[in-house]
Amino acid sequence: MTTDNSPVPLTRGAYEELQRELERLRTEGRREIAEEIRDARESELDQDEDVIPAFEAAKEDQAFLEGRILQIERALANAVIIDEEAVRASDTAQVGSTVVVQVDGAERTYRIVSAIEADAAAGRISDDSPIGAALLGRKRGDTVEVEAPAGTHRFTVKELR
Repeated sequence: MTTDNSPVPLTRGAYEELQRELERLRTEGRREIAEEIRDARESELDQDEDVIPAFEAAKEDQAFLEGRILQIERALANAVIIDEEAVRASDTAQVGSTVVVQVDGAERTYRIVSAIEADAAAGRISDDSPIGAALLGRKRGDTVEVEAPAGTHRFTVKELR
């Protein structure tokens, strides 16, 4: 995820989704964390033995929430909206492309996205991940080898969408 002022390519939908998430975190998220912290402090007055871990957990949750807010703010500030029609019309894989590949005898479909949108379980891989970076600029029929902890895998581009 970006920590500098590098451009963050986003689809219009992803940009809007991040705006909604940011608003939710700033309002509901912060309110929920404040309640967690308040409840832990109130328990402290009762000298409950589980207070310190509960308070520390609430503070960790708060730090995570504020970090996510900062991450989204930076991404939105540096966002470059992808022209999805141009991506679909291109014959090379780029951020925003959906790439169907043949790998290890199986067909897989990946959408190449920026790091802030990445969700491997949903098939959205970051453009700076080993697979995403290897697929960028590739055309239908190209084969690329990608080093992974489990060994080298050969990806053949079957289709670009």
